[in-house]
Amino acid sequence: MKKTLFLIITAATLSLFCACKEDPDAGLNDDGSLCGVFAVSDSTQVAFSRGNLQYQPSSATWRFAESQKEILGRDNENISASYTGWIDLFAWGTSGWNSGAEAYMPYDTSTVYANYLPGGDTAANLTGIYSNADWGQYNAIANGGNTPARWRTLTKDEWNYLLNLRQSASQKYGLAKIDNTEGLVLLPDTWTLPDGSEFTPGIENGYKTNRYTGAKWSKMQSAGAVFLPAAGYRECVSVFTKFQGDNGCGFYWSSTHLSNINSNILFFGKEAVNPTNFSKRHFGLAVRLVKEM
Repeated sequence: MKKTLFLIITAATLSLFCACKEDPDAGLNDDGSLCGVFAVSDSTQVAFSRGNLQYQPSSATWRFAESQKEILGRDNENISASYTGWIDLFAWGTSGWNSGAEAYMPYDTSTVYANYLPGGDTAANLTGIYSNADWGQYNAIANGGNTPARWRTLTKDEWNYLLNLRQSASQKYGLAKIDNTEGLVLLPDTWTLPDGSEFTPGIENGYKTNRYTGAKWSKMQSAGAVFLPAAGYRECVSVFTKFQGDNGCGFYWSSTHLSNINSNILFFGKEAVNPTNFSKRHFGLAVRLVKEM
């Protein structure tokens, strides 16, 4: 008697089947997202982009870094409307959408925080009526599907849920170093450590644990791990690289405002990981986009 096997496909199962269609060995989907799935609320899961956001002013082109560890550092000091290179540190809400703010272009360097208020609204977030001020909502990302509204920035509450509230949250992040680049590793909701790999959660030993060569990190990425490099920050045209190297710190925007001066960020370093920290809006910080699953 011939037996027929029936498979019930749930939404969660389908997301696993659809993962990594482009290059499963590299842990990449065909739209520029990584394969790991991360809960950022009780009802929302996301995938991270393949690298930090980058912009070329001369051609008005947006792209994701080709690798997760790639940062541009002092290249950001060349920031201008005609710069033919790439930048990856942006003031808050500088998607290029003219919301009525004085400064809204990705290459703006004004040090007046009030110039970065979408619509001039001190209570504006990069959501709702101001969602176009979010880099991923307004722009097509060349190696990220190349259509607008595919990506977005996490809110303060979502960064906090990811790092503090999801199941086994404290065991799913840790400081790390890939070759010579320090950063923060995030592990997906469902995680199996690859054979021959090591991972120590937390920040107790700073960047002394979780040391990876490029080859060793490839195995972690293929299993769904995300790496946020310590990119430092920019003020006007000065990049503070003292927050790279052994004292590496990450400053990543959220889409949530805090006050008329500051917006919330994810901060990490060898002494703290704080998903509800804040920064002045005119500082140039890293942006890592996500897409909802």
